[in-house]
Amino acid sequence: MANLIQCMHMFVCYVFICTTQVLTALTAVIDPDLGADIVSLGFIKGLDIDTSSGKVAFSVELTTPACPVKEQFQNSCLELVEALPWVKSAEVTMTAQALVAGQGAFETPTGLSQVANVIAVSSCKGGVGKSTTAVNLAYALSALGAKV
Repeated sequence: MANLIQCMHMFVCYVFICTTQVLTALTAVIDPDLGADIVSLGFIKGLDIDTSSGKVAFSVELTTPACPVKEQFQNSCLELVEALPWVKSAEVTMTAQALVAGQGAFETPTGLSQVANVIAVSSCKGGVGKSTTAVNLAYALSALGAKV
């Protein structure tokens, strides 16, 4: 019984060491937009290590499906993990976080949910009368019966 417990302990330690080695290797992959490594950002999901066959599989969950460095991330992850001496093969699946209702890029902000139309007055320069123009527009629209 003591041998079995010792054997199980060694196996658990070995798996822990392998997991640590994989995650440490992946810290070399840096997200250029967020300026941090993909392990610290929590992008690594479902890490599965088969120590008997030397196979490593995991997903990299990106913040957007349209990530411009998706292929670069996948290639870097494969190269880094396959460079570990005990790894025979690696499989990296690229995924993206699902959009949750209310978090889309083109949704109306809550504060504007009752607004039907927006007129923007802008300029790349100060002191050209943006506020005056906005007030005059609001006054004229109000005079025409619009709710301002």
